[in-house]
Amino acid sequence: MKQARDGCERWPVKPTLGYPYATGVRGLAGTLTVSVTGDPITPYEGGINLAKALGGSLLTVEGERHGALLAGNACVNEAVAAYLIALRSPKEGARCKL
Repeated sequence: MKQARDGCERWPVKPTLGYPYATGVRGLAGTLTVSVTGDPITPYEGGINLAKALGGSLLTVEGERHGALLAGNACVNEAVAAYLIALRSPKEGARCKL
């Protein structure tokens, strides 16, 4: 498997929020993180970590592209629409393929 690169690793400005960034968030509605396994810009592991840090759900999308939304994929579209319309997250371990 090709190692994903973090598109922000060479960002010229240091972060100001500390690390990890999303700890102690209170009053946040259940979140949905969509992460692509072979995203060349945003590492899949980052999506896993974000979903855990926010205490939300994760939709794993198997593919080799940056981003899965607006890709014309019925599986992803249905999961995201259910979340946006009714705050209904996919079941744990949910997966789609691009």
